[in-house]
Amino acid sequence: MIEWFGENLWAAWLALCFILLMFEVFSLDLIFIMLAAGAVAAGAVALAGGAVWAQLLVGGVVALLMIGAIRPVALKHLKSRSPETLTGVDRLTGIEAAAVETVTQTSGLAEVDGDTWTARASGDFILEPGAPAVVDSVDGATVYLSPIRSIDWNPEPEQA
Repeated sequence: MIEWFGENLWAAWLALCFILLMFEVFSLDLIFIMLAAGAVAAGAVALAGGAVWAQLLVGGVVALLMIGAIRPVALKHLKSRSPETLTGVDRLTGIEAAAVETVTQTSGLAEVDGDTWTARASGDFILEPGAPAVVDSVDGATVYLSPIRSIDWNPEPEQA
């Protein structure tokens, strides 16, 4: 068995690659996947019949290049927070809501994106049922709302 691995080092590099990928699944910091890329490169050199020193050199260089050049760019893209990439409650900030029951600073319910949430007024005001609002922030299962200001285009005439 050991002789077989000595003659087929590509299999050892492949096994190392899978082990590194498993570590990456649990760590999610993009280090082990870069090392796995180095193992794949070393395995390719082994398949081509390269010497062990060449496999180690190519694998090391590829891993270092991946960590130094690719990982920072990948992390930047993963951590970018554009509105298109927001998920969960992070995407609720700024969207419209409607009061289901009277919302004050201490009580209330609102419908946000089709779901009913515990709601609180984010200032000293009261939102009546059906009043349009916008989500200012989310804390746990509570949304903090501000009223949406509107213009009354048909005001009632004043009576004298």
